[in-house]
Amino acid sequence: MSNEHSHAGNPASPPEDSAAGVMTKCVACSRELRSAVVCDYCHTLNPIGAPTDYFALLGVPRLFNLDADELRRRYLELSRHAHPDFFTGGSEESQVLAMTISSSLNDAYRTLSDPFERAEYLEELLGGPSSAVDKTTPQGFLDEMMVLQEELTEARLAGDHLALERHGETLRARLAQMMARVAELFADFESQLGCEGIRLECLGRIRRQLNAVSYIRRLVSMTAGT
Repeated sequence: MSNEHSHAGNPASPPEDSAAGVMTKCVACSRELRSAVVCDYCHTLNPIGAPTDYFALLGVPRLFNLDADELRRRYLELSRHAHPDFFTGGSEESQVLAMTISSSLNDAYRTLSDPFERAEYLEELLGGPSSAVDKTTPQGFLDEMMVLQEELTEARLAGDHLALERHGETLRARLAQMMARVAELFADFESQLGCEGIRLECLGRIRRQLNAVSYIRRLVSMTAGT
């Protein structure tokens, strides 16, 4: 198809940030790229640099506290220009590039639009420990959760839907409070620009909080169907 979506230039040496492997200028018009894959000016698709994180793909700040409406707007705008249907009449190279970019945009939006998944992704992106490496939780949390899990199990076995519903409401409120705390911890991290030691401590606190959130999410699932 011959229109603005058909551009997919591939010069021998496209301008990029050599430290991050991310494209910085459009291969077609040489304008600065806001998104790592679609030019905001001429809508040319640009090859995905490696590594390119989800925030760069969507052209949004690498922050936990993202504007959900702006995130969705960016995703829809970029997806519209990268949709494979616009490249069915183009070269095989442009079709493959469109499919690759479209799939990457979908993965990026799916992750960043979910606050918990966004927090997990950002935690590791910033150099924090994964849940597989650090399984710790805030002090006293697991003892509290073991008691609650027993109560939920008993309620499910007894078919006590009212009890499950009450637990579900309490857990969802607790989950909202804990995610608000995650946001505060990321804000603390972002404010510690000059001290690597404190930043690492912040990431450790975030990991413990996210591990606790993950546990609460599992308990919420036990109240499903109430």
